[in-house]
Amino acid sequence: QGINLRGHQVWASYEHFQEILAIRNQPADEELWDIVEFFSGHSDPNLFKERHALTQSEFRKLVQPLIRSGHIVQDFRGGFRSVSVPEGVDRAELRREHIRKLVEKFPVITLRQLTQLAGPSFKPEELKAVLNSFEEDETLIKGFLIEDFHQVCWGRKELLQEAKSIPSIRDFVLPPSDPIAPYFADIMKERFGFGSAYLVFRNAEPVAAFKANTRNKIIDVKDYEGSEKAWRIVKEFAWEHQMPLQTELRIGGKKLQ
Repeated sequence: QGINLRGHQVWASYEHFQEILAIRNQPADEELWDIVEFFSGHSDPNLFKERHALTQSEFRKLVQPLIRSGHIVQDFRGGFRSVSVPEGVDRAELRREHIRKLVEKFPVITLRQLTQLAGPSFKPEELKAVLNSFEEDETLIKGFLIEDFHQVCWGRKELLQEAKSIPSIRDFVLPPSDPIAPYFADIMKERFGFGSAYLVFRNAEPVAAFKANTRNKIIDVKDYEGSEKAWRIVKEFAWEHQMPLQTELRIGGKKLQ
């Protein structure tokens, strides 16, 4: 019995807790190291309490931080055991494979969901980098994979390929204020030359971008990168939000309307 990466008390094999400790990669408190050393060779807490003249509450106060940090686990008889990390463990690969195992449990997952599942030992930036590497080795596919759910998801490629039919996601515009807009910062800059702008999606792919003022409930487009076909999606966006669309911009000498 021990604490998992999300801070929950769970029953698992000793090897599982070794893996978790390696992933955490946090040393035990130096002031509590004698407890770790003691339970490397003993399991009886009463013996430790007798040697150090401790009450039960005093002992629990000392051992609880080590249980929470994963350096100590308990067995079903109430004994304690120190957790050690095997030598030669590749921590980076271990963390990567831990994420892979989590992802394999779900057909589709968002970064926010994965962050909650992985626990505080993993930063969102690290998780996103691992997900991107899974894209490269074709374990996962990234996109808007759930109908009417405008969040970037990662899906297991083999499950999506086996699906008989995946409904197409309707075209839409992503405002710069949307929480998922930062995921497209690179595309925005490289493809359209904007730092922050509205991003236009067609068939779940970014096809245009525009800058606009929205004062007085009017969408006044000041800059636009895209085709006339993509402009249709911008017009639908304005209509859905019941905001008049205006611009003085032209494409190929033709004024956008």
